[in-house]
Amino acid sequence: MHTPSPIFAYQEKPTLLDFPGKWAALLFVSGCNFRCGYCHNFDHLARRKTGITWGHLEKTCDRFKKDWVDGVVVSGGEPTLEPDLPRLIKYLRDRGFAVKLDTNGSRPDVLKQVLPDVTYIAMDIKCSLARYPEFVAFADTAAIACSVELLKPLGRACEFRTTVVEGFHTPEEMRAIAPWLRGAARYVLQPFLPRHNLPDDALRGKPRTSMDTLQALLAEVRRTVPELPVEIRRGG
Repeated sequence: MHTPSPIFAYQEKPTLLDFPGKWAALLFVSGCNFRCGYCHNFDHLARRKTGITWGHLEKTCDRFKKDWVDGVVVSGGEPTLEPDLPRLIKYLRDRGFAVKLDTNGSRPDVLKQVLPDVTYIAMDIKCSLARYPEFVAFADTAAIACSVELLKPLGRACEFRTTVVEGFHTPEEMRAIAPWLRGAARYVLQPFLPRHNLPDDALRGKPRTSMDTLQALLAEVRRTVPELPVEIRRGG
C-alpha cells in the first residue's frame, strides 16, 4: 500500500468529455517516448516520476466512486511504457470502473496484452507514417502501423484522433493519413491549442486551429476515403 503506483497525478474533478458514455476520472502516468512540439504537459510527463502510493490511489478511487464515477481514463505521458500497466488496469476493473486507455501506439505488444481488460482505446495519429521521425522524433513506424491494425477490429470501442496543426497538417498530409485508417470505425480531428510553454517555440504564438481548416481537412479525408467515419472535436 505504501509502494508507488503507476499514477503520477490525477484531475480532481470527473469529466463527461473524455470517455464516451461515462462519468470519468482522469489518471496520468509520467514518461513519454515521443517529443511532440505541441505537448501541453511536456515538462511534467516527458520524464518518468515517482507515482502516488497504491494506498493513496485506493482512497482516490473510493472518493471518485462516491461521486458516481463509473469510468477511468488512463492517460499520460504514454501509459504503455509503464511496466505495471496491466496490474493498474486490473486494479481499476476490480473496483468496478470501466477503463479507457489513451496511447500513442508505440508499443503494440503491450496493447495486445491489455486489450481484454480495456473498454475503450483512443490512439493518437500524429501524422502520416513517413513523417513520424520528423514530427515526433519516433522512428519505429512499423510499431505504429501494427497498433493501428491491432485496434481497427475494435470498431466503436476505439477512436483514432489527430491534433491538427495548421501549416503541417495540409490536404496532402491528410490524403496520406486517410488510406492508412481505412476500416476504422471512428476518426477524430481536433484543434491545436496554443500555450506559452509548448516545447516548440515556434508553436507558442501560433493561433488555435480554425474551424475552417478543420472542415476543409475533414472534407479532404472524406474525398480520399469516403467510407472512413470522420468527425471534428472542438477541443477546450
